[in-house]
Amino acid sequence: MMAMNLPRSPGSDSGARPAVHRTVLEIQALTKRFGEVLAVDAIILSVAQGEVLGLLGPNGSGKSTTLNMILGFVRPTAGRVMIDGHDLERDRRQALLSVGGLVEGSAFYPYLTGRRNLWMLARIRGLPRTSVDEVIGLVDLGQAADRKFGGYSTGMRQRLGVAAALLHDPKLIVLDEPTSGLDPAGTREMRQLIPRIAAEGHTVVLASHLLVEVEQVCQRVAILKQGRIIAEGRVADLLSGDGSLRIRIAESDLAKAQGVLLSKPDVKSVTIDNGDLVVSAAIDGSAVNRMLVQEDIYASRIEPAGRSLESVFLELTEAGGNP
Repeated sequence: MMAMNLPRSPGSDSGARPAVHRTVLEIQALTKRFGEVLAVDAIILSVAQGEVLGLLGPNGSGKSTTLNMILGFVRPTAGRVMIDGHDLERDRRQALLSVGGLVEGSAFYPYLTGRRNLWMLARIRGLPRTSVDEVIGLVDLGQAADRKFGGYSTGMRQRLGVAAALLHDPKLIVLDEPTSGLDPAGTREMRQLIPRIAAEGHTVVLASHLLVEVEQVCQRVAILKQGRIIAEGRVADLLSGDGSLRIRIAESDLAKAQGVLLSKPDVKSVTIDNGDLVVSAAIDGSAVNRMLVQEDIYASRIEPAGRSLESVFLELTEAGGNP
């Protein structure tokens, strides 16, 4: 993995924390064309300080192009990227001073230890060695910091890349598939690291094809399709469902219960999913339960039928609808 690092702005104070809820990343009508191809179509998005945003989308959705425009690797055709109040196009240096990224590739010397690799980066950027100790501690790489990078596991390499991205204390961190190629232990470590980064006051934009990962670490998600944001909001709100109920009853009663409930005017639909009834109705669970009891059918559990991020993602990207 390659860490994009830029020097700390003169006079910056790594101990200062911006006001809570202050917008760190603001995207205004961001658009990118490659010839006749409209890769990103006037997207609008903002991310607050200390927030973790998941950026999702199928192949060809414009997700990678959007990340590259945020990192300054690709110039937009139209629109603006504002990072910590600085326009990336008009005030490029100051904007990029506030961003660090973890993207594909590796820029570390295999014959140097992790610590010495970071020391070199710090020296180039005019940063004190103490900044190296701080980021090594944050990514929990202390025991491996004095081992040569060439002997690092994939997970350790990823964490060193995150440490390098954090070295200049940027306001915004962009992570592109941070658990790619990691074993289960490394994946768990990275998922634990991301909330720690946000708790330190950094804003995180995370792109991942692992929807379980995004569901676990992100407060908000933005889902792209064909260059447009088709859904954006808090993960909890997207997964809240439509008021449906999941009901567990004996397998022998499933068909009977489905028929009973479908005959009631207040019940919109009843499906059988993984041995449970999933009921969409204009009445609450106690009323549905009474209907079943009247027919000598007894439920062992009635609870809201929440959705997974995967089901929401597939529903939106395949049908193009709204949650």
